Amino acid sequence: MKNSIVILFVILFSSEVILQVLPLPPRPADALSGSEFITLIWNMPREEREEQIYSQVLNGNIPEFMRQLKLITTTANIGGTNRISAYYVIPDYLAVGSDSDYFLTPMTPILAQRICNELNCTLPTKKMVDQIYQTAPCKLRPQPIPPSDQMITVPVFAQHNDSVKTLRMEVINQYPLGTLVGGTKKDVIISNYIYQNLKTNVPKPVVIYGWHQLNGQPIQPMYNGHGETYADYSHGIRLVLDSVVVDGAPMTFTQLLADPVLSVLVSDEGTILKPYYSLSGFTLPSPKTFCVTWNSSNSLKITVLPAAGTSYKAFWGNDGLFFNDSTDEFTDNIIVDGLASDSIFFFRLRAQTSQGYSLFSEVLAGVTSSSKPEVLIVNGFDRASSGNTFNFIRQHGRAFKQNGYGFCSATNEAVLQGLISLQDYTIVDYILGDESTADETFSTAEQESIKVFLRNGGKLFVSGSEVAWDLDYRGSFADKDFMYNFLKSRFVYDAPNNQAGIYYQAEPVIGSIFDGLGIISFDNGTQGTINVRYPDVITGMNGGINCLQYSNVSNQFAGIYFEGIFPGGSEAGKLIYIGFPFETIYPEAKRNLFLSKVISFFNEPVGIFNEANKEIYSFRLFQNFPNPFNPITKIKYVIPTSSSPLLRGVRGVYVTLKVHDVLGEEIQILVNEVKEPGVYEVVFDAETAASGLSSGIYFVRLSAGDFISVKKIVITK
Repeated sequence: MKNSIVILFVILFSSEVILQVLPLPPRPADALSGSEFITLIWNMPREEREEQIYSQVLNGNIPEFMRQLKLITTTANIGGTNRISAYYVIPDYLAVGSDSDYFLTPMTPILAQRICNELNCTLPTKKMVDQIYQTAPCKLRPQPIPPSDQMITVPVFAQHNDSVKTLRMEVINQYPLGTLVGGTKKDVIISNYIYQNLKTNVPKPVVIYGWHQLNGQPIQPMYNGHGETYADYSHGIRLVLDSVVVDGAPMTFTQLLADPVLSVLVSDEGTILKPYYSLSGFTLPSPKTFCVTWNSSNSLKITVLPAAGTSYKAFWGNDGLFFNDSTDEFTDNIIVDGLASDSIFFFRLRAQTSQGYSLFSEVLAGVTSSSKPEVLIVNGFDRASSGNTFNFIRQHGRAFKQNGYGFCSATNEAVLQGLISLQDYTIVDYILGDESTADETFSTAEQESIKVFLRNGGKLFVSGSEVAWDLDYRGSFADKDFMYNFLKSRFVYDAPNNQAGIYYQAEPVIGSIFDGLGIISFDNGTQGTINVRYPDVITGMNGGINCLQYSNVSNQFAGIYFEGIFPGGSEAGKLIYIGFPFETIYPEAKRNLFLSKVISFFNEPVGIFNEANKEIYSFRLFQNFPNPFNPITKIKYVIPTSSSPLLRGVRGVYVTLKVHDVLGEEIQILVNEVKEPGVYEVVFDAETAASGLSSGIYFVRLSAGDFISVKKIVITK
């Protein structure tokens, strides 16, 4: 009778098995492998290491085989009645990485509990560990390493990971990945021993048990002699879905373990009334929502989103690497005064509650100056990528300062929470690194804020290697609309020629705003930032003009620019968007020169020149807008002011602007006269030219004195 009940129960549950998966986002295509993650955390202190583990797991960087949970069924004769329960567990101990390269990751019970809380999971009891081992088809012999003071370090974690995987690969054909595995780690468990029968010197323990030998006997009896911040190479985390079915009725493990009759199904300690680790001792998360703004020529203001029972301290320095001074505690804002004028100061924060200090925040910065800067740098690069030091404000801020501009800065969370407004600045520079789908390059709320900024004539500089991947390739309809109409571009490839880690150079498109810049190199992992393995290939649309192209490939573009009215706008705004992170450009001199081109474009007038005191020192023919077009487009050109060395003392210059076909035949003369210095715009109507032009490629040619420039224009019907 007992066997028939079990069989019936499994049949009833078999139709639901495919639904039992960990509630995590898909693993990002460019997520770290297990080996890369080991390298990242190799020398990290425990607190930082565990924050990295938390971020990787919650962002979906776990093997695919680990997502599908395995059914465990148990029975017990209680009062003469067979009672049956079922629950789901991950098939192996929690790991970071891919199916082909994963890292079984030891961690403290505090971190394990945080992950459980996020994923609606629990840890197993001692009895559940035995049940899981008994159910596991794949049983592997334990692989102990001689005890030493190094057993709590990542190098030993990695050594044990390799030895376990060697055994696992020996039976991979018989037991493919995703098979329930037992015997490879000691389990961190829930138990009354978390709070009872405590050792005198260990008031807050981790309770461990298991590491079954092939004869079924555990090496590790239940033990609570290590503190809650302890984890060594032998510890593993088995996640259990916090939903158990008893005799067909669903309940949580908290309910089941509190039941004096039914708890025997999963506990040999009787009831366990606190089936969790208290998080009162875990390290507070670092502050995320703050900004550094101008206050005076000798002071800066730090504003943070207040939280009940939390105060903050700010630490600052001059290079963004070392922080030698600190403020008093504050709850929402503080003025840091007595600073040298016309200088950059870098800041990072810590939160403090009655439970202690948090980890340090990312780094922001500001410039002391006589007046409020017109530049805001927003750090939206939150992803725990290899090489993300969370201080790339250093490269961006120094480049602006080198070009004569002060700046303020903010986290993107501060923008979202309204601590700072993009609308208060003329230029906004968004740092996005390789922020991707898991962390969102631009959330819906950020998109709306940027739309308002651009509609009101703002000037936006965006750089990042996964922006187009996230918004266009993986994005929603609204994401795509933002990409096409406000970033004025679309996704083409995930990397030049769809080959990751091959192309690390770009160059200007001839005649574009970056003319004269030469080859632009960006980091391959050797220059102190991130390895830009997947620079987005993009192309302009809806008026976006290609201005950078990847070197050594044909027609694969790395940057676009736009000037004009954005959808729903009332004033002409400007945009430069590049498909690799600005901070990864090297050397520093080239990075500074690149930004000087950005600033020059932002400072050029849009439309007809009408500023009497404005000086322009070079001829220029702009790309027509829109392009392609049907039937009307606008063509803008610049005649330098008389203070130009080329035209000193000259009131004007004879100008011709003509349209030609691909054979060089003249189609229409748009300008044929002497022009005073200024910026001019001409409308070209393909319907009225030569009795209507067919679809195809044409050329517009500007001739002014010795200056000649040609642009390709495209008619589409």
